[in-house]
Amino acid sequence: MPHSVIKVLKFGGTSVGSPEALIRLVNIVKGESKAGRPVVVVSALSGVTDWLVALEKSSEAQERQGIIRKIVRRHIELSRLVLSHERHAAYLEHLAEEIGGLTDLARSVAGEFRSHGIWAAGELLSAPLVASLLQQRGVLANAVNARPMIRVVRSNAGVWVVDRNQTRARTESWFAHSKGDEVPVITGYIGSTEEGKTITLGRGGSDYSAALIAEAIGASKFDRWTDVDGLYTADPNKVAGAGRFLFLLLEDATTWNEANQLGMHAHAFEPVLQACIPVHVRSTRFPQGDGTLILPARLPHRVERDARSLMAHAQKTHVSQTAAKSL
Repeated sequence: MPHSVIKVLKFGGTSVGSPEALIRLVNIVKGESKAGRPVVVVSALSGVTDWLVALEKSSEAQERQGIIRKIVRRHIELSRLVLSHERHAAYLEHLAEEIGGLTDLARSVAGEFRSHGIWAAGELLSAPLVASLLQQRGVLANAVNARPMIRVVRSNAGVWVVDRNQTRARTESWFAHSKGDEVPVITGYIGSTEEGKTITLGRGGSDYSAALIAEAIGASKFDRWTDVDGLYTADPNKVAGAGRFLFLLLEDATTWNEANQLGMHAHAFEPVLQACIPVHVRSTRFPQGDGTLILPARLPHRVERDARSLMAHAQKTHVSQTAAKSL
């Protein structure tokens, strides 16, 4: 597999929430594997985070049990439909372990870390399911827990924020030691404190996770896969005349997103803007579509820089080989 092109592929909840969606995901990842090295980031199954929020808020034991049963049934049914008997059985073991931890958290005394621990369960359940299906379909893949990589610290204002420097260093180290022939399927949305406590990144946090990872590993591109073919002037499901953007400047998209006009995590574009990485918003339902390509204004400078670096490396390699032959 050629590894010169590294892409981060982020799949949202609707892109992992049904058998049909999961098959589309597999086909996309297999296609990207032929051209380079894909790094996959996944959200929880569609609707599961809403259940987890309700679980965290519930004070009634019977209600909590009902919500947990719904979460269990959802994952059992989906895994049964897409996985072989052996892989389904293995996934059920993982599911039982995670649900055991979730049940204990739901019963525990209310607190900040309890809340974040409950909210994080969706991604911890979806990533192993996606990785197992990829393996079944002939793709070397493994589920990766992002908590050791995404470092979260308390800001001076008392809120949890991502420490970009620590996150970059930890993610770089993980990627350098990962197996180059495997596709990592990484949990979006979650990170951890220095003490190992789970912290979630807020609604839409999987986009932010993917952007942080793209920055850290020097990805060539960040593909954000969803069920809508790009970014629109308004919600196309609600406004019939909504127009689609074919191209946007990343600087403009960042400003609009910070003003909550694009409906993504407020910090989603910051890492890729700094690293000058193009973002492509694409539809799993229509993967051949144009989507919306979001290009950094500084991209030509990055292309020139990368090209000069490759040329310098090639020249150095040529000189070394020539010298070796003369010995």
